[in-house]
Amino acid sequence: MASLLHAFVCLLFVLVYGDERVDDTFYVKPGAGTLSVQYELKNYLCKFTYTAQGGTHEAWTISLEIMDGGNSVMCTVERSIPSYLFFQDFKLELTGPLVAITEVDVKDSQRDGKSLQKDEYKLEKNSISSVAGKFKNHLEKVAVYSPLSHSDL
Repeated sequence: MASLLHAFVCLLFVLVYGDERVDDTFYVKPGAGTLSVQYELKNYLCKFTYTAQGGTHEAWTISLEIMDGGNSVMCTVERSIPSYLFFQDFKLELTGPLVAITEVDVKDSQRDGKSLQKDEYKLEKNSISSVAGKFKNHLEKVAVYSPLSHSDL
């Protein structure tokens, strides 16, 4: 009987506090001006805004994930293979209750998986964005992470 009760409590925890994720493919369209793509999950919003130049459009992925049993949220925009596009600028925003970005992962498409130089981007409480005149226009991935509290779910 105790093991059945334990299994029920575990299932209830997963249903209430379990990890959730939404993701989708979108196309970065060069030469189309400033564009945005966004996703929502519960009370959280992940929004990627960019301006790009180059050849044809590229398939990218945007994902928003509530993790660690509801204790953190992560927003990621990335391309599974290196991008050949020239990004003029970018901004990734993560908003929702108690969001305060503490970690970022920003990859340079021309540096074999290495991160952008710290002076190429600016981190704020709810966003990361390129710095005009410093950003070298090569982007392969941008991800932000924020710890949360159970009180907002």
